[in-house]
Amino acid sequence: MEDNEYVEMLIAKVLAEEASDEEVMELLAWRNASVENEEYFSVLQQIYSTSPNTKVDHVFNSDTAWTLVKQKLESTKIDSQIIPLHRIKNANFFLKIAASLAIIIGLSFSMYKVFFEKKIVPVTVASNSVVKEFKLPDSTIVFLNRNSQIIYSFSDNHRQVKLDGEAFFDLTDDPQRPFEVKAGNLLIQDIGTAFNVKAATGSDSVIVFVESGEVVLTSPSNNYVRLVQGEKAVYLKKRDQFIKEMISDTNTLAYKTRIFVFENASLISAVQKINEVYGINIQLVGDIEACHITATFKNESANTMIEVIAATLNLTIKNENGAVILEGVGCEE
Repeated sequence: MEDNEYVEMLIAKVLAEEASDEEVMELLAWRNASVENEEYFSVLQQIYSTSPNTKVDHVFNSDTAWTLVKQKLESTKIDSQIIPLHRIKNANFFLKIAASLAIIIGLSFSMYKVFFEKKIVPVTVASNSVVKEFKLPDSTIVFLNRNSQIIYSFSDNHRQVKLDGEAFFDLTDDPQRPFEVKAGNLLIQDIGTAFNVKAATGSDSVIVFVESGEVVLTSPSNNYVRLVQGEKAVYLKKRDQFIKEMISDTNTLAYKTRIFVFENASLISAVQKINEVYGINIQLVGDIEACHITATFKNESANTMIEVIAATLNLTIKNENGAVILEGVGCEE
């Protein structure tokens, strides 16, 4: 083995315990070829094995490695004697070993990252035609409205959900892993809370309502708004504008709770909410859009609600081509 570069590589592999049996035997033959070779190897081996910094971190920096090795060479004691640099024929030799070890260990760590580290695989959950309730891996509860979907990806230090449609999130507190919802280009960051997001594809707005706690909404232009319990914000995409208000619609979460509270509500608004939640088609015929109704429904079927409304306002019910027709002559003021 006359090639010095090859010898240096071989010693580096042996010291790093990365050499094959054949390479170990080859280096052994080189060491046995002369006393000088053996002494040279022994000095380097002792410096390497007795250093308190033998173990190398996963992140390597060549300048740091060179500095570290120089410190080893200058400070390591063998047989109670400080070994001066001139005792080693080629001081750069050990530096090359350090660089080789860094490369070898660095490559090993890269291979580990590729083949053995747990990968973050996004998971898609869709509700289709029914409201779906489920639990995320961190125990966060999600109510996904009809025809909506989320894609969630959790790591060791982050939790992210992409939403298309409407969903209610009842979060599990985890300060080490912030929770955020992406609704189109709008970013919704949790500060320990339960909140609802309505962000259907194609819609010109995103609506966020906070049931408890606090959230921060940030637009692509870094425009932002902070919401606390009982507050709602409408984000107008085209204008990049937030409209903030105290919640006035008591039926915002009706798709989740199945509780409807109509307090002198216009008939048309009540019908729109029932259509939205149950995915049906109630139509009003006659001069009845101005009618108002006061009623509370808890976990009632759509048919029951329609019948109660019709009886209350003296309306007739017809079924035509998949639509439910409510018809009347009007309401007294």
